[in-house]
Amino acid sequence: MDSSNHYSQTNHNVHVEKHELIGDVLIAHSKLAAQDVEQILELQKRKKILFGDAAIELGLITDRDLKKVLSQQFNYPYLDEGSHQLNEVLVAAHTPFSDEVEILRSLRGQLLTRWFNLGHKTLAVTSANVEDGASLLAANLAIVFSQLNKKTLLIDANLRRSVQNSLFNIETKLGLANILANKQGSYELARLNSLPNLSILPAGTTVPNPQELLNSNGFSELITNLEKVYDIIIFDSSPLILGSDALTVAANAKAAIVVARKNKTLAVEIQHLVQQLHMANTNILGSVLQGY
Repeated sequence: MDSSNHYSQTNHNVHVEKHELIGDVLIAHSKLAAQDVEQILELQKRKKILFGDAAIELGLITDRDLKKVLSQQFNYPYLDEGSHQLNEVLVAAHTPFSDEVEILRSLRGQLLTRWFNLGHKTLAVTSANVEDGASLLAANLAIVFSQLNKKTLLIDANLRRSVQNSLFNIETKLGLANILANKQGSYELARLNSLPNLSILPAGTTVPNPQELLNSNGFSELITNLEKVYDIIIFDSSPLILGSDALTVAANAKAAIVVARKNKTLAVEIQHLVQQLHMANTNILGSVLQGY
């Protein structure tokens, strides 16, 4: 009996330390005044509930305010409400506590177990058709890996119909194609203050010979150099219907996940893509069925 009471009291003390920190952060962000904290602590003690729950019950903060503070405490970055810095379809950055993003985190966990935790660093995301949503999945997947405090790089290797510039609101027109075409020794990656562990290498200028550029020694050399810097490198590759670029990218990445769209992608298209990836000596880690 005494042991149980001691445990309860010790646990309560730990919570108070955390709650004081949450209160300080909320005050710093002008969400609470000092007198509000006293009111919250009084309700918390009386009802024996968590500090954040008490603050919400009193109408002093919203559920999103609390989640934002918790994300800072546990170093889990995402965008502020109303931010237009990134396209809203990047749900991993805008609504990280949604069911949709929980599925992304589950996929991340499987990829870690089956590939990245085994010492590998690169992964291609590809599909059969343009409408299958591979580029969007690659972008969101890169975000959730970066939120795991992994130094993550998203490479837009879709040199035929790139979308990462518009998704991440990147203004530069230079990128992968320019590096490979000009054999530049230096290059600049796009960085986001709101997602500090994520870097992006855009596709760059539209070129007439994407397949030749991706098959060059420069592409494999670039990947080797980037692997020395980053923990996770995600490639967004063009769909197979636009050409065989995806096979080259996947072969260099050594592994791929295949993306299909529900009620849109045909089984025969997936079978053909998988067959081609196998012929390119690529490990196929799995497939993702987009439901939208």
